[in-house]
Amino acid sequence: MQAEAKQMIQDRLRKIEEINQSVKLKKKIAEKADVVEIFSALMRCIERSQAELPNLMEEKQKVAERQAEELIRELEQEITELKRRNTELEQLSHTEDHLHLLQIYPPLRIPPHTKNWTEFSINSHLSVVTLIRIKIQEMLSMEVDKINEISKYVLIHKIFVFG
Repeated sequence: MQAEAKQMIQDRLRKIEEINQSVKLKKKIAEKADVVEIFSALMRCIERSQAELPNLMEEKQKVAERQAEELIRELEQEITELKRRNTELEQLSHTEDHLHLLQIYPPLRIPPHTKNWTEFSINSHLSVVTLIRIKIQEMLSMEVDKINEISKYVLIHKIFVFG
């Protein structure tokens, strides 16, 4: 009976230690898992992204404008070259001896180097929705990482308390 009593005392002391550990762990979890804080952080991220969005859109617009200007320059150069060539061909078309002209101006037989612009198009709208979606995904990813950390503590707690 005395051995049984000692065993019961030991069991209860272990149970007290488990409860103390559980309380400490719950306190840690409460510190880390403050749901209000998580959503507040998420709201701050959204507000920060909202503030950054106009700058991001302006930056993307400037890049698109520079690309468009470069393409316009290229097209204008091709147009200038094609007009020059067309003028030469027009002048040559008024001569009688075409064979002699082709021998004198062999470059005219070779077509000018130009790009195939038929397949080329410019996306004329900035996808604001896409920009917002990317920012929100980044923020949510950070918050999910925090929640995953909290989940680890909860899992450890469950294993520790319930075995």
